[in-house]
Amino acid sequence: MKTQLRLLAAAALLAALAPGAWAQSVDPGVAVGNSDKLSMNVFGRGQMLGVLENVPDPVRNNDRVYLFMKESRLGFKGDYDGAFKYDVQMAYGGEDANGSNTDMSLLDFSADVPVAPLGENTILKIGQFRVPFGREGLTDTGYMDFHDRSIASMADYQGRDYGLAIMGTKGNLTGTIGTFSGGGPNVPQRYLPENLGVPEVVARVGYNDGVDQDIYHVVQQDLNLTRTTKAAYLSALFTRDTAIGHSTPLLVHTNGATNLLINPDYNPYIKNAGNNAVGSANTLPLGDMYMLEADGVIRHPLGNGQSVEGEVEGSWGGYQNTTGVIHIASARAQGDYQIGPYGVALRYALLSMDDKAGYIGAGSGPTNYHGSSMGEPIQEITPSLTWHVKGDNLKIVADLSIYPNCPTFTDPTLGMYAFPDPTATNENSYGTQRHTVSEARMMFQFMF
Repeated sequence: MKTQLRLLAAAALLAALAPGAWAQSVDPGVAVGNSDKLSMNVFGRGQMLGVLENVPDPVRNNDRVYLFMKESRLGFKGDYDGAFKYDVQMAYGGEDANGSNTDMSLLDFSADVPVAPLGENTILKIGQFRVPFGREGLTDTGYMDFHDRSIASMADYQGRDYGLAIMGTKGNLTGTIGTFSGGGPNVPQRYLPENLGVPEVVARVGYNDGVDQDIYHVVQQDLNLTRTTKAAYLSALFTRDTAIGHSTPLLVHTNGATNLLINPDYNPYIKNAGNNAVGSANTLPLGDMYMLEADGVIRHPLGNGQSVEGEVEGSWGGYQNTTGVIHIASARAQGDYQIGPYGVALRYALLSMDDKAGYIGAGSGPTNYHGSSMGEPIQEITPSLTWHVKGDNLKIVADLSIYPNCPTFTDPTLGMYAFPDPTATNENSYGTQRHTVSEARMMFQFMF
């Protein structure tokens, strides 16, 4: 714990020694082409992350140090001849290691096409883009008050998928509804036999008087706030799984590691063919996934370069098939105080998993179910300090996440894994214990 406090103290000292001038935030992107038909901006972002973690490891050191290139992004956006706006974004390096390609991954490739017959502020969004569910999941990670999303996002994060959606705005009211593959991004063409379920349908509606650019472009702070702004949304999602080839979209979903509702390590029914036997290509159960979410945000200027901001969000969802039903819920509340180029924030998040969370091992039989003891709520308390050296284009974020009574998994030969870490979400087979885990992080971001 002392190590983590030293890191935050060092960050505070670094900010105290910084120049007093407040550099205004600028939108990312540099114009590289502009003709009669085509406008193009190029943008990029890098995030270097250092982590100090403390866990009661019975095998290896309690204190751990990590260094990662958390994000390395490059993209293009612009307009073609007034016919549509486009957005392309790629992730490089090991950022997308859960996918099939750890060198480069396509994040966004979408077009916003105006649909004049439905209204001047109505567009058809088509391609691969963020699924419009949940405020934290939609927030651009380059504009956060913390180094990353909270533990609450593990319940409902939908990430990106390919499909199409209609978005419309009338005054301060806005909404979108879309349909997606349900299998996540970057799926190659495979014409396989299938039993069709219901494609993923997602809707999000709400009130926005200036907080967000639109539903699909969300940030966590406004460094140039001049008036009080607020927004509130409701989101809903439903899909019935499809048998295709040897699997289903929900089983191969590339966000499955972080969306625990469809992670087979914590959902014992998603591949349970009955009697706790793992389903084959012809016996996999086809289940329903459904989720609801509500969120709100308010921002208020205090004058002299100061402002306060607050966000709340809650979600609930479930999965069911012929072998069982499982639910998950989450909540998040956070506040931020901006003074010139500095931001001080505090976040509380809660993740509540079902008492039945667990997994089905190899073979068959009633004893093949392995519970994970995950039913007790998992909490996160995270203070953070941000120095906006030049808006969000160059900034330093230091935060300290404390997880009281956090699930941990101990490999008797390698040591302990902490549940909130990306690696640990598939280490459930080692059994579950509960300990307090703390993680201090410092992130350097550069963005253009």
